[in-house]
Amino acid sequence: MGEARATDTPDRLLRTQEVAAWLAVSKSTLVRWRQSFEGPAVYWLADGVPRYRASDVERWLTGRSSARQRGPRRGSGRAGSTR
Repeated sequence: MGEARATDTPDRLLRTQEVAAWLAVSKSTLVRWRQSFEGPAVYWLADGVPRYRASDVERWLTGRSSARQRGPRRGSGRAGSTR
């Protein structure tokens, strides 16, 4: 049988490394987002034990895609750029 996916159960609590892998970002990026309140909602089971609900990660992803329309990337409007 296949491996369980993060979205199989919306209320499943995920570890930082699971969410980072799901979002294809490093764990340090997810930690930085958490510290700056930019990432998905986090629940603390104890000091140093963060967990994320799969449904919150999905909601956060949906909000990110609807909030950011395809616009120019940072640095892409430089003078003389041929890309």
